[in-house]
Amino acid sequence: MDERGGRARPRLDEIEAAVVERIDVDGLVEATRSLVRIPSWGGNETPAQEAVSDLMSAAGLGVDCWEIDLEAVQAHPECSWEIDRERALGVVGSLGGDPVGGRTLLLNGHVDVVPPGERSLWSDPPFGGALRDGRIFGRGALDMKGPLMAGLFALEAIAATGVRLAGAVHLQSVVAEEDGGLGTLAAILRGYRGDGAIVMEPTELRVAPLQAGCLNFRVRVPGRAAHGAVRDEGVSAFEKLFEVYRAIQVLETRRNQRSSTHPLFSRYRTPFPISIGTLRGGDWASSVPDHAVMEGRLGVRPDEGLDEARQALDQCVRAAAEADAFLRDHPPTLEWWGGRFLSASTDVEHPLVATTQAAAADVSGASVPLDGVPFGTDAGLLQRVGGTPVVLFGAGDIRDAHRPDESVAIDDLVTMAASIAVTTLRFCGVASS
Repeated sequence: MDERGGRARPRLDEIEAAVVERIDVDGLVEATRSLVRIPSWGGNETPAQEAVSDLMSAAGLGVDCWEIDLEAVQAHPECSWEIDRERALGVVGSLGGDPVGGRTLLLNGHVDVVPPGERSLWSDPPFGGALRDGRIFGRGALDMKGPLMAGLFALEAIAATGVRLAGAVHLQSVVAEEDGGLGTLAAILRGYRGDGAIVMEPTELRVAPLQAGCLNFRVRVPGRAAHGAVRDEGVSAFEKLFEVYRAIQVLETRRNQRSSTHPLFSRYRTPFPISIGTLRGGDWASSVPDHAVMEGRLGVRPDEGLDEARQALDQCVRAAAEADAFLRDHPPTLEWWGGRFLSASTDVEHPLVATTQAAAADVSGASVPLDGVPFGTDAGLLQRVGGTPVVLFGAGDIRDAHRPDESVAIDDLVTMAASIAVTTLRFCGVASS
């Protein structure tokens, strides 16, 4: 143990130090800014994927760029999506050959972003890639074009120094992560599996072997229409919806009790939230509404399957209906729709966890804690469908994503790139000359 209470950490060896020194910081910054300038939301990811493919080739990686067979991938039982796409590209850049005596590592990042929202709320154009105060601004700078480029320039540094890996590393640039992970599933079905994977989502440069999953749901609540002047002769669907909502709040509290929550989620008061994102209903201001709908997101614990999580919410809605005289005879309906994210869990003693944590600590010179993250990513697909142990590790804070003025610190991207490079060298191994 070292004086900070963690494991003793060796310093970087000569090869690792040379690779870290070779990281092209200016290239990393400009590549991130150039990607941010390519709008890639609403299913329009192809120009961004083509740009990443070119960057991979320039970095000295072997590139596999293919047209995804959307119909075939969407037929897979674990495929989910919210956006209908006419086409999609898969892009994987590889370094190293046949993993004889070394391991295979996957690095995973996505180019799709959420919509920019109201432009007037941004200090700079959302797709401008502004550079200010040591940060890159723009939609996708943090989530996750910046981290994706940190992974690329980590491998570019390895290639530029002439280091030969004993194993192999595959950098996956994927589409459709924000609405369910179709791009990562396509890469898995193409054969990209490994001994370990790092999903390069923002984790504040912590190593996260635990990730919650999530499901989208929709609850339709009935009422009885009446003229607003005699509203007591009708039954407001809104009032009944709020009764169901209160029951859901109780369920959320029960599912997040500290006594049953993994200690790696201790930073979050509600690591498995049930968040209602939309409410709508009724047809006319002076009518009692006879229908109302709420849509939301159900956080899934790493120790439960999606079916178990669905059953918990279904029982909650049914119990709320049974407790109400009107809803007992006119029950609400629960629907599951859109993107879903499998949870992921890797044993903290796994070599992937230990290697990533030690590499990040040796690069930063500071203790790197383990963490659990409450947001959904493609990690669940990599682990549960691809059979690949997985951790999350990346620059920036997820709290800065999906909002105006999204940004990432350049220093964090550089630290991330160095950490990914050292992790790759240690996990895959260096071939003897």
